[in-house]
Amino acid sequence: MKDKRIFQLHADICQALTHPMRLEIIDCLRDGEKTVTELAEAVEASQGTISRHLSVMRTKGVVIPRREGTYSYYRLGSSRIIAAYDEMHGFAIEYLTSRSELLNT
Repeated sequence: MKDKRIFQLHADICQALTHPMRLEIIDCLRDGEKTVTELAEAVEASQGTISRHLSVMRTKGVVIPRREGTYSYYRLGSSRIIAAYDEMHGFAIEYLTSRSELLNT
């Protein structure tokens, strides 16, 4: 039997991803680290908003920060995060496509 703590950790990590802006941030980070300013511009949000979302993601290891001078850079904590993101994103597209097909018949 698996240790129940792993299920709690899994749920905590998933909870850190349950906001559309956080998913957009993950998508932006797929090509490498970016500054908070670059992320804010990419997702069209304020730096404060981006920082709050990054803080939630950082506590679960989804993103890893790096400071250089006055800039904060973020990167994904693992390549598995983008793999999981891609799987769920693919499922969402598949789901929408099937719903659209059902509505058209």
